[in-house]
Amino acid sequence: MDVLINQNEINVPAGMTTWGDLLDWVETEHLKAGQCITHVYLGGNEAHNYRDKLVCGEELANVGNIAIHSGNFDRVVTESLAELDQELKNALESSGEIVHLLENRKEEEAYNRLTQLLESIRIFYTIFSEDLGWVEPADANISRKEFSAVLEKALNQLITAQENQYWVSICDVLEYEVTPILESWQKMVARTRDHIN
Repeated sequence: MDVLINQNEINVPAGMTTWGDLLDWVETEHLKAGQCITHVYLGGNEAHNYRDKLVCGEELANVGNIAIHSGNFDRVVTESLAELDQELKNALESSGEIVHLLENRKEEEAYNRLTQLLESIRIFYTIFSEDLGWVEPADANISRKEFSAVLEKALNQLITAQENQYWVSICDVLEYEVTPILESWQKMVARTRDHIN
């Protein structure tokens, strides 16, 4: 089994039996102050859930080759927030495009884009639900505490409208319910970026 960190092979200390043991050692003993893990590949496949209990309990012999990439924490956070901001801008544009498509009776394309938008919203919700030190702006339309309830209401309205094929209702929900949520998230990202800088 090979273990690479930033493409450099390392010797695994004796006593490491599970992936969790190795992960703890890498984060506490091997990485320097200000560094963080950015990507983990177990057995050649990127592991997004590499901190999951089941994954951490996996025997090293069963994991296969391990490749870990790390980077400067501040730079990683700054780049991640910039990417998140861009994805939120894309989602806002997509919401407007869906409304435009529905108004022009291009329902099939609109519903395909709506599916993609809903998947993006699911990912955004997961990110903003985590306590990652978000700085809430004073002028936010929706507070962080309200996100769950407001989003649940909007999604229920969207599902009902889509099931009944009421495209006018879908447009209303996108414009008056979903767009303010996306804008609030975007303001939170902007405020957090300002606070970090």
